[in-house]
Amino acid sequence: MSKEIWIIGVDPPCPRCDLTRQRVERISKELGVPINISHMIYSDFRAQAFAKSVGKETGTAKHVADKAGITVDWDHVHAVVNNPPSRPEDFDEIDGIARQWSPEMDAAIRPCQEKADSVGILMTPILVVDRKVKHHGSVPTVEQLRVWLA
Repeated sequence: MSKEIWIIGVDPPCPRCDLTRQRVERISKELGVPINISHMIYSDFRAQAFAKSVGKETGTAKHVADKAGITVDWDHVHAVVNNPPSRPEDFDEIDGIARQWSPEMDAAIRPCQEKADSVGILMTPILVVDRKVKHHGSVPTVEQLRVWLA
């Protein structure tokens, strides 16, 4: 039986959403776990309906910052995207826009991730496995994904 995976993000995919997708696909192959993966934009009616079913709404870090009154240095976030200071451990196995992700990117918007639940937002990237939210607001680690997909 295959696992139903939803990755809810933005369009076009940001580095965080794309890396989440690539890691899910790679780890499912490594583990021999068949998956049925769906990609949704946070504004898609299915994503919104799902979030509502768990008492939340979908949104990005900017939505969380606005709703929580958090000041984020977006110029710094964009600078980290355009010139990542470090690379993830699986850098050689990723391609495309995901190669712009770095741990510093998630760190730069961590205040948003930390406030997302308290303001009722599932923050992108959102990972749903078999209709259960497993992670949102940052890129899950390879180790976390192995546990959730096993």
